[in-house]
Amino acid sequence: MRSVILPQIIAALCLLSTFTFFSSSGSKQVLAEDVSQAREGLPGRRVGGGTRSDMFISETPVVALVPDNNQGLTGSAAPTFFFYVPKTQKPQMVEFVLIDENERQIYETQFTTDGNSGVVGITIPGNEPTKTLEVGKTYRWYFAIVPDRENRRSDIYVQGSIKRVAVNQDLENKLKQGASLDLADSYKANNLWYDAMATVAELRRSRPTDTAVAAKWEQLLNSVNLQKLAQEPLVGYSK
Repeated sequence: MRSVILPQIIAALCLLSTFTFFSSSGSKQVLAEDVSQAREGLPGRRVGGGTRSDMFISETPVVALVPDNNQGLTGSAAPTFFFYVPKTQKPQMVEFVLIDENERQIYETQFTTDGNSGVVGITIPGNEPTKTLEVGKTYRWYFAIVPDRENRRSDIYVQGSIKRVAVNQDLENKLKQGASLDLADSYKANNLWYDAMATVAELRRSRPTDTAVAAKWEQLLNSVNLQKLAQEPLVGYSK
């Protein structure tokens, strides 16, 4: 069933038609124009805004763990998106929506928090081709806490964009070897923000006491001025 797209930001979808998106010509490397576009970014909101800030116990609102221009690159067809969910007075419904350049909904999911703060990762299903990202395409994402399903103008939301690009052979070879700090560094060096985050998050889950992994996570967040969230736990919710 199609999600009720956040009403107060649906007008932002119209902005997509005003941008020229660069397509990959099949090159197995991150192209200069891809990096330039990622640095420039598209209109977005990294820190949550809305009308119900009184529901938060935490001082920090909803935050998208992305560069401050709200744009990032990925080499993955099924990337993972990370968001900080603040502590709230009671459990809250949360919604994530991914939309393509033609304003077509690619993926949508909802879940309910337990009221505690933490960083949640949302991964696009890799086994459903119609929901995966295409090389050279840019997509818009929205993530919101929904305190009132009958009044979506009360949503506390963030929004931004992601572009999938082709990756070079060196990265493909490292990926086959599994998650590692070296792989994360290579992703970061190639401006593949989402992939670097997903790699270190995987290592955090599998090696929770590894100080090198913790330091790498903090380094990544520090690089986008989100170091205050480095100590927040990774949490998961049933979809």
